[in-house]
Amino acid sequence: MRKSFAEVTARTQVQRLRALAARALPVWGIGDARLRLLHHGYNSTFRVDTADGGRFALRVNTQPHKTDAQLAAEVAWLAALAADTGLRVPTPQRTLDGRWSARIPSADHDRELPVVLFSWLDGRNLGERPTQRQLRAVGEAMAVLHRHAEAWRLPAGAELPLFDDVLTDLPNRLGDHPALDAEAREVLSAAYRRAQRLQDEAFADTPVIPLHADLHGGNLKWHAGRLSVFDFDDAGLGVPALDLAIAVYYLRDDAAAEQALTQGYAAVRPLPPVRPEVFEAMVAGRNLLLVNDLIEQPNADLRSLVPGYVRTSVARLRAWLETGRFRREVPGATS
Repeated sequence: MRKSFAEVTARTQVQRLRALAARALPVWGIGDARLRLLHHGYNSTFRVDTADGGRFALRVNTQPHKTDAQLAAEVAWLAALAADTGLRVPTPQRTLDGRWSARIPSADHDRELPVVLFSWLDGRNLGERPTQRQLRAVGEAMAVLHRHAEAWRLPAGAELPLFDDVLTDLPNRLGDHPALDAEAREVLSAAYRRAQRLQDEAFADTPVIPLHADLHGGNLKWHAGRLSVFDFDDAGLGVPALDLAIAVYYLRDDAAAEQALTQGYAAVRPLPPVRPEVFEAMVAGRNLLLVNDLIEQPNADLRSLVPGYVRTSVARLRAWLETGRFRREVPGATS
C-alpha cells in the first residue's frame, strides 16, 4: 500500500513532488528540462534548466491555506514590482494560455496543487551571516517595497490575508496541541496574549499595506554587488513595523546588524513610528508564529525539528515575558 505524504521520508516526498513538477512544465511550453531541488520546506522549489539553456525557478505550493486569490495577489505584486521599481525580484511567467499559474492534480494531497514558474535570479543566498553592507541594502529594499505598496492596488479577484493577528491567518494551536506539554502551553499562551495586546496598538494607529512578511537571509540573494528579493509566498496586509520586526527577529542579539538594517530603511523612508515595547512584541510574535506553524507541518524534515524548537521557543518567550526584551540567546535556547 502506498504510504501517505506525511508518512514517507523527505527524500520520497521530494521524488513525488519532482514528478508533479515535471508534469507541470508543458503548461509553460517546456518539454525537455532538468529539475533540481532548491528547497523543500513549507513549499518546494526546483531549479529548471531547459534544453535550450533557459533557467527558471518552479514552486509547488503544498500548503493548503493558500487560496487562489492570495496567489493571484502575490504574482500581481511581483509583476508590478518588476515593472515599477528597480528591485530585482523573480518575475512570474505566463502559461501558454496566459495564466500566471497552473494547478496540477496530486494524489498525495487529494487536491490540485498550485504551481508557479518564475524567472531565475543569479547569486547566492545571504544566509545567516550577511554583511552590514548587505543588510543596509535589505533595509533599503524593504523601504522600497513599502513605498510601492502604499500606492499599489490589488487587481480584481486578488486578495491578501490580514496579519493583524500575531499568528497571521493560521489557527491558534498554542493552547492545545499534542506537541506541547503543559509548561509549553502555559508559556506560549501567555506570550501570545501579551504580544497580541501590544500588536493591536500598532494596527489601531497605522494603515495596513502589502508586506513581504518573510525577509530573512534565506529569501534574499546577492550577486555582483546587488540584492535580489524573492519568495513572496507569505505576503499579507500589515503595518510596516511588522515587516521590520520579522527581519530583526533573525538578526536579534547582533546590534550592529540590526542597526545596518534600520539605517538602510531610514535612508529611503522614515522608520515606522511604534513604541519599543510594541516592536519587541512583534519580534517575539515571529517566534510564536513559527512554533505555531511548525508543530502542524507534514514535511518530514520539519517534523523532526519540533521537540527542540518548542523547547527553544519556550525559553526565549519566557525570558521576554520576564524582561520585556526578546532575545534569541537565552539559557535553555539551543537553536
